[in-house]
Amino acid sequence: MHRIAAVYRREHLENSQILATSEDVDEMINILLGSDITECAAQMYSLDRPRLPSRIFDHSFIIGVRKDRGVGVASSADGECEESNVVSVGNRELGRGPVYYCQNGSSFGFPLFSEIPIEKVREVAKEFFATGGMRPTCIDWDVAGYHDE
Repeated sequence: MHRIAAVYRREHLENSQILATSEDVDEMINILLGSDITECAAQMYSLDRPRLPSRIFDHSFIIGVRKDRGVGVASSADGECEESNVVSVGNRELGRGPVYYCQNGSSFGFPLFSEIPIEKVREVAKEFFATGGMRPTCIDWDVAGYHDE
């Protein structure tokens, strides 16, 4: 059985929320959808993967959902992958201009093209959970970061 440590509320900064079922993943996303824009993202870490000697995680997975926009994003930082920092790919025609998702008041900038349907965010988060923290393959990825075109 896989377990994910998730941080998406202020109280999780000290004690992560543990996700132990795919229903827990759905519940987290539903909570994010019911929140305001300052709490629409979550950082996730697999407890199945080994930690670095410093005891920090060797990976990070972020999802965000924006009910006001009807879309969300995903990003993956994983040194075990060829491209270590990537974001989800939705509609490339939207360009790279930034869109913001927030966790506990801290904002993360994403390329506009990285927005995907909310149901796809659910799918990608559940795949991250089901694989024990591996980068999901159900979506396309591109190098993280943005710049003006």
